[in-house]
Amino acid sequence: MPQCLIADDSKVIRMILSKIMNNMKYDVIEAEDGEEVVELCETKEPDLIIMDTKLPILDGIDAMYKIREMQKIKQPKIIFCSSIADPERIREALDGGADDYIMKPFDEEIILSKMEILNLV
Repeated sequence: MPQCLIADDSKVIRMILSKIMNNMKYDVIEAEDGEEVVELCETKEPDLIIMDTKLPILDGIDAMYKIREMQKIKQPKIIFCSSIADPERIREALDGGADDYIMKPFDEEIILSKMEILNLV
């Protein structure tokens, strides 16, 4: 079963995304901050990461840079899910190695369409 790492400092957002991803037959692990995301990537090697750009301890984009620099792990697809609509921030995420960017609020249909575009379902 493919594995998805969901990272958001909001327990509610993590719960909603977990339910959506479980419905898509993904095994889900969760993180509350960017440092935990990096650590879980080293130990669990998820297939997909859905995370907020603004995370405590280590920003989501900075966490992505660290993950993309890791040579010893399988590189996951990364989708940012954020309420920040700043075009510069979105460009920074995509130019830095993100595979896609979803704006909050979202629903299962939006997540599914992004997953289809990335050939993850």
